[in-house]
Amino acid sequence: MPIFEPNYLNLEYFFNLVYRFLVGILPFLVALFSSLTALKVWLIALSLILAAAIVILIYKITNLRKEEVRGFLNLVRTDSSDKTIRDERWAKLIKVMDSDNPSDWKQAIIEADIMLDEMVQAMNYPGENLGERLKAIEPSDFLSLQDAWEAHKTRNQIAHDSQFVLTRREARAALDRFERVFREFNFI
Repeated sequence: MPIFEPNYLNLEYFFNLVYRFLVGILPFLVALFSSLTALKVWLIALSLILAAAIVILIYKITNLRKEEVRGFLNLVRTDSSDKTIRDERWAKLIKVMDSDNPSDWKQAIIEADIMLDEMVQAMNYPGENLGERLKAIEPSDFLSLQDAWEAHKTRNQIAHDSQFVLTRREARAALDRFERVFREFNFI
């Protein structure tokens, strides 16, 4: 059992080992590169190999970036004719809020929820229904995720609670939440 066990890094010892290694390998290197011409040939060959590796890596990185951009642009299919139709649907929902009939407000929220589901499906999130798809979304990918959840909860109350009384203020707040989500992704 050793008497002294240091608990620090002995740099002098480490550098001594490196020095001994280099001194031991130096005669081998001198013999290998005995002339300057041989050294040049080796360095040129190494340079060509490294240059080829760099070109291949740049090509692969460029392709990955292109694929990433394509994927991002396809998150929500924003065909101009589809966007026009969605804008018209949204304008009708907003116009319904001028009505004094709470059942019209409920229908507008249900329709906005359907639009949200269409958007999330177009983004290819997995799940059987909108709730499951919203659970599959990373909060960092979807800045207005909390708004989407709150608006969807309002829709669920409308759909599942026959005693639920919807006020104009709540309906307006739910549609505002839907709108924030849609605007984040340029859906409307």
